[in-house]
Amino acid sequence: MPRRRLLNSDVNKTKQAAYHYAIRLLAHREFCTVEMRQRLAGREFDAEVISWAIDQLKQDGYLSELRYAEAYLRSRINKGEAPWLAAKRAGQKGAESAAIESALAQLTEDYDAEEAARDLISGRDPGGLRFDDERVWQRQARFLRNKGFATDVILRVLKQ
Repeated sequence: MPRRRLLNSDVNKTKQAAYHYAIRLLAHREFCTVEMRQRLAGREFDAEVISWAIDQLKQDGYLSELRYAEAYLRSRINKGEAPWLAAKRAGQKGAESAAIESALAQLTEDYDAEEAARDLISGRDPGGLRFDDERVWQRQARFLRNKGFATDVILRVLKQ
């Protein structure tokens, strides 16, 4: 009988260790469930302990898919990515699609693609585009395309 209590006590300690480790991670940034599961698995917690810790984090309000999606999308959009590309990358990271859609709807209400593209270009080339050099123009167009901007937006911004 004492052996059984010892094992149960060890399981509780392991669960608490996983929970506290996850809280330390969340103190630095938001995580989605998939990322948190990977981090806990990387610390070699077993699946039962990981599931318990994630459920507990969600119950306590520390782990939220919507908060993760909002923070991730806001970060990527502030770095100059188009919202659709940021949403795609959030999905690749493991964020839930419902949370991504909700966050995307909130963040794109007053998003202006042309203004964002102009800001990126002016930050990248403060002196303005040199239209006489075709290579510079093409490089700027590729840069905006890689950030997820549509071709019509790129053409309007670069022709101004």
